[in-house]
Amino acid sequence: MKNIFKNIKIFSINILVLFISIVIIECFFGYWFKNELSERLSSERNIERIYKFNFSNHKGTSFYKRNNQGFRVSEKELNDNNPEIIFVGGSTTNQKFLNYEDTIVGRLQENFKKIKIVNAGVDGMSILGHINSFQLWFDKIDNFNPKYYIFYIGINDQANLKKNDKINSIDNLIESSPKNNFIEYVESNSFFYNQIRRVKTILFIKTGNDLFSNNVNDGEMVYGERTTKDFKYYSSFESNDQQTTLNEYYNSLLIDLTSKVKERNSEIIYITQISGTGMNKNLYIIANTIISHCRDYKLNCINLAKNANLNYEDFYDWTHLNPKGSKKVSNFLTKEFQKLSIN
Repeated sequence: MKNIFKNIKIFSINILVLFISIVIIECFFGYWFKNELSERLSSERNIERIYKFNFSNHKGTSFYKRNNQGFRVSEKELNDNNPEIIFVGGSTTNQKFLNYEDTIVGRLQENFKKIKIVNAGVDGMSILGHINSFQLWFDKIDNFNPKYYIFYIGINDQANLKKNDKINSIDNLIESSPKNNFIEYVESNSFFYNQIRRVKTILFIKTGNDLFSNNVNDGEMVYGERTTKDFKYYSSFESNDQQTTLNEYYNSLLIDLTSKVKERNSEIIYITQISGTGMNKNLYIIANTIISHCRDYKLNCINLAKNANLNYEDFYDWTHLNPKGSKKVSNFLTKEFQKLSIN
């Protein structure tokens, strides 16, 4: 009996020592006390994973990495290094199913090597989230004062043409439930969990085994495949428009967003968007409202939806650019930025 109690005591002591050791390691090497954002953007921080996908117009794998500040970075980068430009948008900016060097931001960074550009794309975020991001995200980061805020927006804003008192969780920079918020908070700050993510990445690179990748087609992140090849161009809406179509409520949101940037003594550039099936009435209204807002407030605005000459083959689903389309957009924006003397 004494031996049993002795063994239980030894086992209990070992468990206690192990627990204390884990806590100490987490405190020193985790992000619990290095997290400026608290519970915000927990699902968008300290990520390192491989995505495997099989879209009709885009197949393969992508390496996806986000740092502790919530920005998507290249494989070799970690910190933002006080960027001069922050590129803001939804999943069309984030481009998680493209390797960083194939994304719009990655290609722009290659074209403008002397300027640090940061990718602040968050899947599903609309203009409401971009407005909230100043108080809940950007202002939380020490010494964060970019010269330019570039907003590549439109597709996620189609629900924002009418005022809705209920704002979704993404635009509040949190998860859809307290439970999910807690889980993501633990995962994003835990040293051990982040090491497991890194090990999975290494194992996939070495073995190619699907067990160590995130298979998009098997999980919840299945993006919408297009059901038609009918691609509607900006010009077709423009030719049928008897007068410029604007939206008063959306313009009020643009005014709010612009004021957030101006309050921080930064410059703003708006870029309009077109989808994988081209333009629709809502995107046309949004693009025209953005152009009108830029004209009224004497802002720089790039009408990509009208002038980038994108087509059906440049997208892999109803929203997102494939590498070919991403290159076309980055080349177009490079020329536009040069006209604005951004170099």
